[in-house]
Amino acid sequence: MDIASVHIEAAPSAVWDAVTDISGYHRFSPENMGGRWTGGKPATVGATFTGSNRHGLIRWSTHCTVVDVVAGQKFSFEVGDSKTRWTYLLEPSDTGVKLTETREVVGTPQFYVRMVQRSKLLGRNRDELMKSGMQTTLARMKGYLER
Repeated sequence: MDIASVHIEAAPSAVWDAVTDISGYHRFSPENMGGRWTGGKPATVGATFTGSNRHGLIRWSTHCTVVDVVAGQKFSFEVGDSKTRWTYLLEPSDTGVKLTETREVVGTPQFYVRMVQRSKLLGRNRDELMKSGMQTTLARMKGYLER
């Protein structure tokens, strides 16, 4: 499991809104270009969304399902194709929020995902790129929320 954390000097509700704003996530992520809710009530367990991503000239979509929500504290979704669970944990403090992002592979990715990963089209060391991307995402979110 990959883990990244940052302290953000902002109201917990503002951090929660940023974490669960699927359509605006492109502001923070180096690969995500946004997303759209496709089923269920947004940001609730069972809701689905499609994410749009890019790495260089390569573009792809992901199909995601929200799997765990504790309003204002935890938002977790799974990407069906890659069998990856992304979780955001919010821990309020007197001076803001500690935001932790985790990435965990929870199953065997679909065949075509494994082939793309092996091809190195999405980077020579995909796991390191993902870890670096998590740090970048949280740093950008911090900058956005603290301005």
